[in-house]
Amino acid sequence: MFSFGDSVAETGNICVVSSVNATELDALTCTHRPYGITYFGRPSCRWCDGRIVVDFIAQSLGLPLLPPSKSKGKDFSRGANMAITDPVWNHGSLSVQIQWFEKLIPSICATKRNCKEFLAKSLFQFGGFGGNDYNVQLLELGLTIEQAKRLIALGALHIVVPGILPTGCLPLFLTLFTDDELDQYGCLKRFNRLTEYHNSMLRKQLQILQGKHRSTRIMYADYYSQVYHMVQQPKKFGLSNPFEACCGAGGGKYNFDLSARCGMTGATTACRNRSARLSWDGVHPTEAANKMIADAWLNGPYCTPPILS
Repeated sequence: MFSFGDSVAETGNICVVSSVNATELDALTCTHRPYGITYFGRPSCRWCDGRIVVDFIAQSLGLPLLPPSKSKGKDFSRGANMAITDPVWNHGSLSVQIQWFEKLIPSICATKRNCKEFLAKSLFQFGGFGGNDYNVQLLELGLTIEQAKRLIALGALHIVVPGILPTGCLPLFLTLFTDDELDQYGCLKRFNRLTEYHNSMLRKQLQILQGKHRSTRIMYADYYSQVYHMVQQPKKFGLSNPFEACCGAGGGKYNFDLSARCGMTGATTACRNRSARLSWDGVHPTEAANKMIADAWLNGPYCTPPILS
């Protein structure tokens, strides 16, 4: 299994890249407690209290947690994660990740024929985009499709492409845009309209791509609908306070403040019942939410077709 994406799919590349600079590494709040507390018992360079969606999917497939592709001395024979939270995210980011993957493959499978067979049996997953990387990702719709084409050309037969989270429901944006109009559930209308438009265009492009590559299984993972349903009916999913960040020192309705984010000084305590929260740090989902999302991608109904179908 091979994964690409941003902070929603990050499992350590940014920490590997930043490890040569102690100051830069310390500035990453995901390297501070209470990140990682639920599953790892310590920060794991994931923007979550525990596992993220790609972790749950890997474990469900009987695979180890995907090692960051920039790690040294790791075994990548069962997969790798190219995702990275780049503080200077640019329009070549996904393209760069594909380049990393292309350089990595020869070390796993020696010949072109062996690589074709290896890749045909592998699952490729683009990360669900959202939060702090959202603005650039809106502009990268075409780029995402282009990278999917590159994977298909390499021999990929199973590709998962998620849409964008309902950004209008994120504590981050709800805190920053207090004067915007809210919908009946408490989400920012214009942000969600923009996200819906992006996701609809992405689905159309994927349908076109699928039509050109019948032997490839392209799966659209509907991040938006599932998370929005969690906001609309939190009790149905065993959740409460869907707009309140579990970790942070912002206080108020959303518990989010850019200057008091999770992991910063004074913001190192998480909420008591993490398993009943949707938002971990105001941007990224909790481990509990990630598990529900992964289950719905593996078995349906929020992935078309489901990964395990």
